[in-house]
Amino acid sequence: MKINGNESNQEIILEVGERIKQRRISLSITQQELSQKTGIALRTITNIENGKNFSFDNFISILKALKLIDNINVLIMESKINPLVLMNLEKKRKRASKIKPTTDWKWGDEK
Repeated sequence: MKINGNESNQEIILEVGERIKQRRISLSITQQELSQKTGIALRTITNIENGKNFSFDNFISILKALKLIDNINVLIMESKINPLVLMNLEKKRKRASKIKPTTDWKWGDEK
């Protein structure tokens, strides 16, 4: 199933669990081996693959073990700040103030 954003959170979690399971099977890794590689309890691995809610920490560990961690770059792209945007982020003046003289010049001091 392709995830397009119209699904409920539970449907997406179920699909992600299924994809994790299919990837694990394609790499010929048992749930027990995945548990040992990630340090995640076997019961938790089973729950994840069956569509139970899971922590992001466990998700990252599983992605690493299944050699999918590079996909995080596709999921959330690194943003680079455009120099023009950066210029606009500088502090802008919100009110006017008197300009203070830079020298100690006074009337009558000119010669």
